[in-house]
Amino acid sequence: MGQVGRGRRLEGGAKPPAGAKRRKEIVKNVFLVVIVLVSVQVGWQILRFASRTDVPLAYVPSKSMEPTLKVGDLVVVKGVPPEEIKEGTIIVFYVPGHYGEDEYRIVHRVVKVVNVEGEPAFETKGDNNPVSDYHRWGYIPASHVVGKVTYRLPYVGYAAIWVRRPLGVLTISLLILLLILFEFSGGKGREKHRSKRLVKKTKMVG
Repeated sequence: MGQVGRGRRLEGGAKPPAGAKRRKEIVKNVFLVVIVLVSVQVGWQILRFASRTDVPLAYVPSKSMEPTLKVGDLVVVKGVPPEEIKEGTIIVFYVPGHYGEDEYRIVHRVVKVVNVEGEPAFETKGDNNPVSDYHRWGYIPASHVVGKVTYRLPYVGYAAIWVRRPLGVLTISLLILLLILFEFSGGKGREKHRSKRLVKKTKMVG
């Protein structure tokens, strides 16, 4: 009987504490999340460098450019010198006075190229709009142009549109919370199951 007791103590001592194992799993998952976030950021920076623009990808939020571009399209943007922008070029730009603000980033077509105080500027218009943007924002200075549209990916931009809405933010937050709860409950469930197996095995030995 004494030898059986020693065997049980050795078997129990060979396994790490359940709490320590759970903490190890949480650290591992956090580390994986960090790796994913860093990889996305690095990929975005590489894309910016290759496209020569701060905004290499942009989504179409309205019907102003239909039928050429539709709501939910994702457009690939390339930074170009102002001299390469001609009438008919579709550009991505910020409304004057709102540079860098996503809600004021527009995808419209150039309908006129002018010179303002020695610098190129552009009159733009949505293909589906009855009048140009000049009456709203005036001429768009070259410094506010992000780049020209080179490619269109249908419907891919819907994800970006959805994430920016309150419902999208709420859904993602709930998913993250559920994953955390699942991790904790899963760890407790595995610990409970392991304890039951150990008790059952101990009874069988006894």
